Amino acid sequence: MKLAPFVSFLIATIVHGATLPGFSVRPVATAPANFISSIVTNSAGILYYTTTSGDIVRVDSGASTIVAHVQTIATGNSGLLGMALAGDTTAIVHYTTPLQTYDLVSSIDLVTGIETTVHAFICNLTDPNLGASAEHHGGNPIIARDGSIFVSIGDGNDPNVAPITEWNLGKIFRIFPDGNVRQYARGVRNPFDLSWDAANNRLIVPDNGDKVNDEINIVRAGDNLGWPYTMGDQNVIEGDLKPVYVFPTVVAPTGIVALSGRNPMLRHGYLLASFVTKAVYYIADIDAPDPIPLIQKETESIVDVTESNTGDVYFTTGRTIYQLVPPLRGDCNADNLINADDLTALLAAIAKPAGASWGCDVNGDGLIDSADIAALKTRLTPRVRAVKRS
Repeated sequence: MKLAPFVSFLIATIVHGATLPGFSVRPVATAPANFISSIVTNSAGILYYTTTSGDIVRVDSGASTIVAHVQTIATGNSGLLGMALAGDTTAIVHYTTPLQTYDLVSSIDLVTGIETTVHAFICNLTDPNLGASAEHHGGNPIIARDGSIFVSIGDGNDPNVAPITEWNLGKIFRIFPDGNVRQYARGVRNPFDLSWDAANNRLIVPDNGDKVNDEINIVRAGDNLGWPYTMGDQNVIEGDLKPVYVFPTVVAPTGIVALSGRNPMLRHGYLLASFVTKAVYYIADIDAPDPIPLIQKETESIVDVTESNTGDVYFTTGRTIYQLVPPLRGDCNADNLINADDLTALLAAIAKPAGASWGCDVNGDGLIDSADIAALKTRLTPRVRAVKRS
């Protein structure tokens, strides 16, 4: 008898806050100094990361090489906040100028290091030279398929300006390929990352709440997320956007990435990183989120997460870059081996699915059932080489 779809029963049976069996982490590189703020990979799988102090760094066989630098000061939630790649040799970065007078979006040539300003957002509309608080300036820019750049700018630690359309703080902007800039949404507190859902013409926006009320939002052009008058799913004002999900405890969401289908275990949905819970969450259905931690508290606080063109998943803390390693199909007991012990574990998982490893889904159909027993037995059966008779 077939069980419910694998992801569904995991969501139903895994306790939030526990590490999901089967996933592990592998250190890839360590930043020699400064604090890592974002991580990306190019089409060849080469890793780049940014530091809040202004460096753009390439990772070669675990070694870090600075390829460009922007003039910024790392203080609070300011500095070089994130980047995205527009092709293999061009980075789009978001950073604050000294005194937080501007939030800048720039294009950086990764070969020459030459910087070209895409747009400068004034932080203090009343007195541009005075600047703004070093807190709450958002994070990663992202690039849509049409070349549009989306960037979030936090409220600058001044909640009152977030709903005011004239101010740049507390907003999400879309910069079109022709340079035209439009305010996409307002009333945000401090989103560290975004994800563009081109198929549905919408933006996925995790936002950090005030003390609690960390959110996941599905945002369309013109939406008001309600900050500071609406927090979480409480006291939602008519006309404001209600979050699609509110975390029951503080997680501090950071990086988010839409899965491409290239990872053998993580074929669809989203991965969301968190700073406080030190977790990478899997979200199978963004329209009805129920995040489950793939790993949790196995590293320091997590700042960003990305997926390469080959489906490899990487994430970073402030100092170290890791690869998220999924279990092998057939490794039902999560010991990194496939042997007879896994058959015993698979039989137990079918009888009682709570806590089962994703490796128990041997044939990759999203179910754990008798078909997986047959698939595992095939893997365990020694192959006999045919011998041609003379």
